[in-house]
Amino acid sequence: MMNVTVTEARRAAFEILRRVEKEGAYASNLLASSRYEQLSREDRALMQELVLGVLRRQSQLDFLIEHFAGRKLNKFDTEVIIALRLGLYQLRFLSRIPQHAALNESVNLVKEQKKLSAAPLVNAVLREAQRTGEIDFSQRPDIETSHPAWLLGRWVSRFGTEEAMAMAMANNTAPRVAFRFNTKKSSEEKTRSWFDENETTIRRSELAPGAWVIESGNLSAQSEPVREGWIYLQDEASQLVAHLIADCGLRIADLESKKTIPSNPQSANHNPQFLDLCAAPGGKTTLIASLLPENALIVAGDLHFHRLRTMRELCARLGVDNINMLQLDATKTLPFAQFDLVLLDAPCSGLGTLQRHPEIKWRMSEAKIGEMAGLQKQLLANASRHVRAGGLLVYSVCSTEPEEGEEVIADFRNDHHEFRDMTRERHIELGIDPTPLLTAGFGARTFTHRQGSESFFVCVLWKRR
Repeated sequence: MMNVTVTEARRAAFEILRRVEKEGAYASNLLASSRYEQLSREDRALMQELVLGVLRRQSQLDFLIEHFAGRKLNKFDTEVIIALRLGLYQLRFLSRIPQHAALNESVNLVKEQKKLSAAPLVNAVLREAQRTGEIDFSQRPDIETSHPAWLLGRWVSRFGTEEAMAMAMANNTAPRVAFRFNTKKSSEEKTRSWFDENETTIRRSELAPGAWVIESGNLSAQSEPVREGWIYLQDEASQLVAHLIADCGLRIADLESKKTIPSNPQSANHNPQFLDLCAAPGGKTTLIASLLPENALIVAGDLHFHRLRTMRELCARLGVDNINMLQLDATKTLPFAQFDLVLLDAPCSGLGTLQRHPEIKWRMSEAKIGEMAGLQKQLLANASRHVRAGGLLVYSVCSTEPEEGEEVIADFRNDHHEFRDMTRERHIELGIDPTPLLTAGFGARTFTHRQGSESFFVCVLWKRR
């Protein structure tokens, strides 16, 4: 009887991809699972590369499967498709992987899944792929970029073909690692020493105050600074949103009276009050908590209790103990008075996070974007009721689409003339040139292919006195 062997990294990647496909699970959650802690650093790196690479390139891999197999994808079992995707990804995109290993282990994967009759097919498809050179996808930009045709078409309409292709191709690359220091758990000097000892080079972010980027070296979720809470891994655009609402001592011109008023209430009183309506998992909330005075009242709510539990664990790891958490439905009437600062980081399509969450592009649709926009408008209208006169309301989403950004704000301001868009002024006060970020309508945007961060929309709204 033939000995069937599969490396732990490929077996883990197969298992994760199967759950993403069959259960609608999210790869990032599964990759972070303690289930794979026993893997070596090299195996964990390969597992992550295989999972995210296959998801990023999924439609191109499926095109190649049908091309080399001569039959439609729906004729195959899910386990066979996943094994073929893994094999083709390694053959086409990972030159450092020996081709015989990619082929043999893909065959062995289907045998492990008791799909013995499919083993010759998998072998034949992958051997044909080995023999065939590059395939010209220039007439199929959706296949070349491995993005849904409907989504790529939207981007072409907004930005033109060249930039739309650049947007899509950027999503197929690994995101750069950004972080912030957490001096509650370790001095910056001590953390910098760790970077030096581990030959990891960092630089300041050009996008967000206090943000840093890894230029060279390795830093994973299992690295000591991350595990012990010395730093917090957080995208630059996400950090920027927090700074736009929380940085101290800044001013915004009172457009009615031409007087200067505090943009942040800690300049005007001793106990600023901050409300985060969709706070979990807590990255922005904990950063804001570190920027506000210690005596600030910070209330963080979320619809799901399990997400608040995750947020509580994050606070413990970072040493943040001044956040009051509660479960709430931000679409309903809330038992709160008004706050000086309100953040609505609204649930959204997530299309701005495709580097980290590539499966989203295969699950999203234009109809779902419209549904999300309806929810966002409802949440923003409700959030505005809890902003005091002279206070700030910040709205953000990690989406590329105007229905979830500019159009939400335009609809909101039609009914709420007391709110002014102060996004430009706030960027200037932070020392950030707003010109590359401002939209033609309301708010500002970052894009992965332009700024290197996640694609975010943010709008700072000031409620006139």
